[in-house]
Amino acid sequence: MARPAPPAAAGSRPKAVSRKVPAATGAAVGRRQVQVLERLREMIMLGELKAGEHVQEIPLSMALGVSRTPIREALVVLAHEGLLVYRANRGYVVREFHLKDVLNAYLVRECLEGLACRQLAEDGIDARSAEQLRACLAAGDRIFAIGYLTEQGVEPWRQVNDEFHTTLLHATGNRSLIEAHERTVTIPLSSSRVVHWFDRSDAHGFQRLQQVHQQHHAIFEAILRRQVYRAEAKMREHINVAAEHIERSYRTGNGATPPQERPA
Repeated sequence: MARPAPPAAAGSRPKAVSRKVPAATGAAVGRRQVQVLERLREMIMLGELKAGEHVQEIPLSMALGVSRTPIREALVVLAHEGLLVYRANRGYVVREFHLKDVLNAYLVRECLEGLACRQLAEDGIDARSAEQLRACLAAGDRIFAIGYLTEQGVEPWRQVNDEFHTTLLHATGNRSLIEAHERTVTIPLSSSRVVHWFDRSDAHGFQRLQQVHQQHHAIFEAILRRQVYRAEAKMREHINVAAEHIERSYRTGNGATPPQERPA
């Protein structure tokens, strides 16, 4: 497969093209390309690939156990999405996002997801989505029933949290809202896939996460009871608490590595 031509100007974003992974020969190859793209995107979103870091094909292909071709194609797509920047004589680097960018993304999430809950409380939620949300809540209950945090619980909680928020958004059927949300969470550390986990011995951290999960219960209950303003307010508070934790972690140097703060 021919290598796509990178942008000519240093620091510039590639010209707008389709965000889909270029077509590949064979269904297995196509699936692998999608998997590589999703994994690299998540590595950026979770801060595993840090702002300003040079992204190289060979180390990534070795780390993910794939050839350079799906890596190369994924880098092009991620550059079109704005997560990577192409620089002459250096290649692709992870775009830098500042603390203010992340907090602004949470502010927009607060508005959009609050609106989603308001719409669901007004219009009612379909039975399938309601069942999916009940399953998320039950899974969360099981994770926290053990009484402390474990390393094995991190990924299940990440999935539960993301599915809860994603299900609420898609249950609205509001494409404008969903697409606006998808654009917003391209900022690293801003999506519901980002979760804050604590050490097993951290009782306060465990209680904080329990409260986060109880907020999920309260949001769902308000939607079922058609409590329009309560549903919206509960979700907005829920997102705001996450944003405050991001900022506090940055100020104290704890938790996930945050983006750099823009100089005053």
